[in-house]
Amino acid sequence: MTRVLSAAAVLAAGCGGGGPARYSLEGSVTLGGVPVPAGEIAFEPDDARGNTGPGSVARIRNGRYQTEPGLGVVGGAYLVRIIPMTGTPVGDSEDGRPLLPRPHVEAVELPAGETTRDFDIPARKVPGG
Repeated sequence: MTRVLSAAAVLAAGCGGGGPARYSLEGSVTLGGVPVPAGEIAFEPDDARGNTGPGSVARIRNGRYQTEPGLGVVGGAYLVRIIPMTGTPVGDSEDGRPLLPRPHVEAVELPAGETTRDFDIPARKVPGG
């Protein structure tokens, strides 16, 4: 859970008033075709591909995510980091345990406008899959 909070802190550090227009982003997150019960999805601007805009983080609940109003993405190249969790609280984590040994990462190109983007983590990433 510390990794999740660290990613959120890094992304939030770049937030401030007067920046570029940010667009809402929502969609589904599945793991081998099965909705992810809980977790986090982070959109990190890919500066190596020319995106220096702000990032965004959203909670995954029952296989769905949605960025907070005014805290979405600007469009362009992003690295998406997904931390799927069991959804069954354990210890100090209300999201449960991670379903993968490390976050799933993929590069995407997002439009400069409100959009829906679904993510399916391939079954081969699932332990034993």
